[in-house]
Amino acid sequence: MPIIIIIEKSGTIKELNIKSYNEDELYKKAGFKVTEGFICQTMWKVEVNSLNYNILLYAKSKGRAGQENKYDFPPPVDNALYFGSCILVSINDSNVSQDLTASLWEKIYEKLFGGFEDIGSEDSGESEDTEPDLPRTKSGYVKDDFIVDSDDLSEYSDASESEEEFIEKKKGKNVKKNNKSNDKSSDKSSKKTTVFEAIETNESVNVPTELNCTTELVEEEYL
Repeated sequence: MPIIIIIEKSGTIKELNIKSYNEDELYKKAGFKVTEGFICQTMWKVEVNSLNYNILLYAKSKGRAGQENKYDFPPPVDNALYFGSCILVSINDSNVSQDLTASLWEKIYEKLFGGFEDIGSEDSGESEDTEPDLPRTKSGYVKDDFIVDSDDLSEYSDASESEEEFIEKKKGKNVKKNNKSNDKSSDKSSKKTTVFEAIETNESVNVPTELNCTTELVEEEYL
């Protein structure tokens, strides 16, 4: 009893044992009521593990909307659209059916697509090699505009504090200077006004008689 593969409309793969391979009866295995349109669409010739396989694809290329088969088939029918369930059969060169299990089809499928690369491992390798020479923090992060190291924060805070301290000291000096200037002005104001300053400002001061120049000069008579 050979094993064939049924690919359901949803893309699910199932194995099915049949009594004998009869191409005219395959449509029933796919769930169709009539054989019309259910034909061999392509055949893949492939070698896997030093064995040759001929894989036949039976499917309908016409159908109703919403009945499209979602499975991705290998080239040359990778862009073709099929409806309902599809059937895969493996035969030898004598047209005798062979077992086609799901695990064997997986290997054939990979071979028909040229092999699959382990994209995940390559991505992980690339991520490790990305930006190897950039400076990093103690936590291992790359230093940029978004991540700041704790040491940088402490240095920044120290610099800010020293700058504030310098500004406070400078303000203190300015206050002292202002106090000194106020003291000087108060000292000047406390000093007594001189005679000449009083004359200029028309202030009244007690002027000694010998220095009073307001009286008129009188000519003395000589004997």
